[in-house]
Amino acid sequence: MKKLDSKRQILFGKNLLRIRNEKGLSQDEVAARCRVTKGSLSVIENGGRNFSFTTLLALAKALEVQPKELLDLDFDLN
Repeated sequence: MKKLDSKRQILFGKNLLRIRNEKGLSQDEVAARCRVTKGSLSVIENGGRNFSFTTLLALAKALEVQPKELLDLDFDLN
C-alpha cells in the first residue's frame, strides 16, 4: 500500500505544481499564504510528504481554488 500511496502523493504534487504555475505564483508566495515553509511546499509538490487535511484546505485557499480541484487526480483507487 505504501508504494500506491507514494504514487498518489506524486500525482497530487504534480497537480499542485500545475495549478500554482497556472496562477503565476512562486513557491514563496504560496508557502507564505498557507503558512508552511517553502521547503515543505517543495516536498509536497515532489510527492514526498503525506500532509493533513488542514494543509490541503490552506493550499486551496492560498491558490484560490476549491479543494476538489487539487484532488482532481486520475488514479486507481485500489
